[in-house]
Amino acid sequence: MLVENSMVLLKYFIIIKGVIMKIFRYSIIVLFVVFLVGGSIFYYFKKDGYQVTFNSNGGSIITPIQTGFKKTIEKPEDPVKEGYEFVGWYLGEEKFNFDTEIKENITLTAVYEKQEAIKYTLLFDSLGGNEIDSVQVLENQVLENVPIPEKEGYEFVGWYYHNKAFDFQNEIREDMIFVAKYKKNEDHSDLVVVTFDSDGGSLVEEQTISMGGLAKMPKTPTKEGYEFEGWYLDDQEFTFLEPVEEDILLKAYWTKSKET
Repeated sequence: MLVENSMVLLKYFIIIKGVIMKIFRYSIIVLFVVFLVGGSIFYYFKKDGYQVTFNSNGGSIITPIQTGFKKTIEKPEDPVKEGYEFVGWYLGEEKFNFDTEIKENITLTAVYEKQEAIKYTLLFDSLGGNEIDSVQVLENQVLENVPIPEKEGYEFVGWYYHNKAFDFQNEIREDMIFVAKYKKNEDHSDLVVVTFDSDGGSLVEEQTISMGGLAKMPKTPTKEGYEFEGWYLDDQEFTFLEPVEEDILLKAYWTKSKET
């Protein structure tokens, strides 16, 4: 009798065990399906995340950015607006921190500051001609009214910058110093002029000498922070032992003083 009962119990145990294993297997399948479907739904609705739109406020266009699964976005390139300097992207009244987590679609607005007009100063060394006042020109503009100096016995040829004739059709992008160049009138053809460009040093007066004569070495110019090395004609040092047959421009050569 005991054996029979044991066999019955064993039989029921095996049946129950089989049922439990089936339920377990079906549960795993159901959980996998739920996870797969739920994940697909989550991915479908969240794969693009939230959209950040940029109102460049009159500047260059910035393409919207989707956050995707991330909660933040990289800062885009700064917009460009002529005459203005970009300050930053603002959300409402506050400057937006791009480390901030984004939890909804937002629009960021560009804020700018108006740039002050940049002006450059043009100086004119008339080299013995009448004095020419300095002129200020806006950045990237051209000088419209180019001054013409007058010098007795000479005809003005043009303004030179770094020993090259300057074309005033070029836009101005820096402070500049122009040096006048002349040619002698025919009734003064027996004289030549030696002009000294001290290149930022103390003023050295020009010399008018007979054609074929020798120029005199002038007093050594000074320039703060620099040591004078000599006078140069084009790329050659001028010795003042050479006959001068035409008007020449001698330029001072400097080296920076050694720190003590």
